[in-house]
Parts: sequence; structure tokens; C-alpha cells
Amino acid sequence: MTATDTAALDWLRAHRGKERRRRFGYRAYVTALLLVSWFGLYGAGLVAQIDRGGPFADHADRIRDALPLAVPALALTAVCVALADALWRGPVTLPRADADWLLPMPLPRWRLLRPWLLLSTALLSLVGLLAGLGTALVVAAARLAGLGTSLLACVPPALCLALLTAAGAVAVERYAPAARAVRLFLGPALLAVLLLVSLLLRGGDPATPLRTAVLWSGPWGWAAQPMIAAAGLPAPGWQVAALLLLCCTVAALLPLRRMTGSLPAAVLRTRSHAAGRAVAGLASFDLRTAWQAVATASGSRPPRAWRRLRVPRHPLAAVLWRDALGLLGRPQRLVTAALLLVGAFLTAAVATGTDGTSAYVLLAAAASLAAAAAGSLLEPARLDADDPRRGLLWWPRSAASLALAHAIVPTLALLLAGLPAAVPLALTTDVPAVTLLAATAPLLVAGGLLGAHRPPPPASLLHRAMTGASGTVTILLWQSTGQAVVVLGSTVAMARALTDGPAFPAPAVCWPLTAALLAWTAHRARPSPPDFRHKLQHNPHSRPAR
Repeated sequence: MTATDTAALDWLRAHRGKERRRRFGYRAYVTALLLVSWFGLYGAGLVAQIDRGGPFADHADRIRDALPLAVPALALTAVCVALADALWRGPVTLPRADADWLLPMPLPRWRLLRPWLLLSTALLSLVGLLAGLGTALVVAAARLAGLGTSLLACVPPALCLALLTAAGAVAVERYAPAARAVRLFLGPALLAVLLLVSLLLRGGDPATPLRTAVLWSGPWGWAAQPMIAAAGLPAPGWQVAALLLLCCTVAALLPLRRMTGSLPAAVLRTRSHAAGRAVAGLASFDLRTAWQAVATASGSRPPRAWRRLRVPRHPLAAVLWRDALGLLGRPQRLVTAALLLVGAFLTAAVATGTDGTSAYVLLAAAASLAAAAAGSLLEPARLDADDPRRGLLWWPRSAASLALAHAIVPTLALLLAGLPAAVPLALTTDVPAVTLLAATAPLLVAGGLLGAHRPPPPASLLHRAMTGASGTVTILLWQSTGQAVVVLGSTVAMARALTDGPAFPAPAVCWPLTAALLAWTAHRARPSPPDFRHKLQHNPHSRPAR
């Protein structure tokens, strides 16, 4: 570092430091106010229950039985969220001005990125501190251990896990192999979390081999072992787990400065721009734009060219060919759909053992997972909905028929992705999984198509959303009308199939809703004016880019 570089950074700090300190102080004040008013209120209630007793003390046995699975599941979920954020945004995110103006300059990279690394690390540490404090208060309120013992057993491991996650997130942002490993890790990890949650909802004491495997499966299990031992549960070797967590944290923090200082400028610039576009999309309630910004910054590869597949000449076959090519070129969409369907079937299986409102809540969660699985297969339909000129140049019929033609391949793909999970579940349990899959798959795809052809929200709704909470609810309903209908219909169909048996078949609920949603999609699809194709043929500047 030369004297000129130091003088330039000192000059920037002198001219921008006061404004940044003012903004940081304001945001810290608002954050502290929210934490004191919300977290502090619940914390005070838990502290009061330590001496006086309460619901946590009355259900101490159930809390003790749930701790070995619940705490690692929550810790693993937090780790997955932080690593998924690092795939597209990262813990080191520069402001747009710094990314555009300062990165090309010959300035020391470490001094430029250090404030943003410290900020992200401090935020993750704060989350870990609050999570450890909340867990300690719950354990103490259930009278499973004293308050001091609970704090000592929960807070330091939570802070170590937060720091280890921060270092892992920097490694994901810096190294492409680490990012690929995280992409492969996220799906099975979230599926494991869902499996643990389903076991918790079924109740009972988990088997000792399962509990041991979960507690030693990774840092999320190591961090839970001191608290498990403090609560009076068997946790042999928890001292080894705590020492292992501490050593891994220290080893991960040692190369943190070198990894941060060697972050490529192109990566930092891309993620800074993507973060700005995602915030702009969320602020304008345009979830499609926000999702495209995330997908662009995550570095997902474009589809591969399948040269053996010839382009068909029939228009309908061309639509099917394009949809199939889009799924074959990005097989992770099929894997995502299959994992989401497995989670939906597991949640529906857990719902069969519950009664009342809990069963409907679990069935609604299963329907939401299945709707997300269908949505991951509809990217070609969204592309044609975003730019209708792409299909009208070669599609001889109306735009409505083109929109409906996009439902064929995703429905078949959803059925094929769900059969490996539906058949074993139907053979081993009383859940008619195959029947439910055949009944709900067209409905799920129809709801996704309706969402793909959703018109932009009118300016009046945007104005109401900016001026009050009622407008925000209205525009959220505008954005998720198709998904809401799908979740409601699938929940009713599954509830009738799982409670009343075959006397009231699920297709009788799902297929009429499917027809209604497809008719609504055809109505929403933009019809082309009479001279629209003529203008496209004679005006080359209006043609979409190929």
C-alpha cells in the first residue's frame, strides 16, 4: 500500500464518514428499538416464568424430548439461509457507487471491503447471540437447567456457529467449487430439516441412533450438544463436540482476510448490481424481477445445446420441444421439483396423524410445497408471457392457445418427478399419494400458468401499497391469486381424500378448478392486435432478440 492509496482512502473516509455514521446510527437505533420492544418483551416473559412457572414448565417433558432434533434443525436452517444468500449476494456486498467507481481504482482491496465484511459478520453474530439467548431462556423457563448454566451452554456455541457460517459464506463468494458444493448441499439439507420437523410433529422420544446421528452430523449438531447435556439428556462426548466447533471456527476465521482481499472485482460488481435490482423489484412488488436478479447473480449456467434433438416443424410439437429442452438444459429444476414434492408428501403423511386445525395447516403447507415444485418447471412459459412477440412470430394460433400449450410438458414432468416418492408412500402408508398426485398435478401447473400471465399491478394498487398496510395486502393478493386458489383447492382435496376416503375423490375437486384456472389464463394471455404480426414482419427493429 502506497502513501497515495492511504491518502485516497483517508480522503474518502473524511468526506463520507459523517453521513455513513449518521445512517448507521439511525439504523442501529431502529434495530435496537425493534429488538427491545419485541425480543425483550418475550425474553422478560420467559425470565418471569423461571421463578413463577408457566406453560414451558408444564410441558417440560415434551420440550426435553424435542430438543435433540429441534435445535439442530433450526441451526441447519439458519446455516442454509446464510449460505444461500452467499450464492447471489454474499456477506461482502459493496454499495453501487463503490462497486462502479472504486473497484477499478488501484486501491487496497482489504481496506475497501473490511467495513462490509465486519458489518455482515456483526449481523450474523447478533442473530446467533439472540438465538442462543432465546434457547437458553426457553430451557431455563422449562426448568430443565438453571439460567446461568443455560446461558453458558447456549450462547458461546451459537456465536461460534454464526462466525463459522460467516467464514463459510465468504468462501462461497470467493471460490466457485465451494458455491457448487453449496448448491448440491442445500436441497438435501432442507429435505433433512423437513424430515426432522415431521418426526417432531409426530411426537415421542426419538430413537437413540437417530439422535446421535443428528447431533454429530455437522456444526449445527455440535453446537446443540452442550445445551443437550445441560438439559439433563444423554450427550456423551459433548466436550469433544464443543472443542471441535471451536477449532473449526478458529481455523475458518484465520484465512478470512486473505479470502476477502482476493475477491474478484467482477464478482463484487455483479452482486452489487444484483442486490440493487432485487431491492428495486421487491420495493415495486415485482417478484419476477427480484428473482431474475438473484438467478443472474448466482452464476447459474445457461442451458446446454442438445444437438441430437431436432427442431420439429409442427407448431405444437415445437412448443413441447422448447419446454422439454428448457428442462433438460437445466436439470436442477427437475431435482428441485422432486425434492419439494418429497417434502409435500412427507408433510401430508404427518397430517394424517393429527386432527383439527393442525391437520389443515400441515395440508396447506404440503400444498404450498407442491405449488412451488410446479412453479420451478414453468420458466419457458414465463419467458413467453414476458415477451409475447417471441411466440407470435411462428405460432399460427392465438396467444391464449400458446399459453395453454405450455401446460403439457410441466404436467408430465411433475408427474414423473413425483412418482418416485408417491409410489413408496402409497405402498407403505394409507395415504393415496398416487391418486393425489394425478389429481393435483394439473391444478398446480394451471395455477403456475395463471401467475406467469399475471399483468403488471396497476398504479392505483402501487400507490395504496405505499400509503398503508391494506394496500400491501391487496397487492400481495394480486400477486398470488393463482397460488392461493391452488393451495386452497389442493388442501380441500387432500383433506377429503385423507379423511373421507374414496367416497369423495380428489379429481372431483381439482379438475374443475383446473379448467377454471386454464380458462382464466387464456383470458389473461395478451391477444395480439389484427395488424401485430404484419408489423413484426415488416419492421425488423420491433422483432425480439433471438
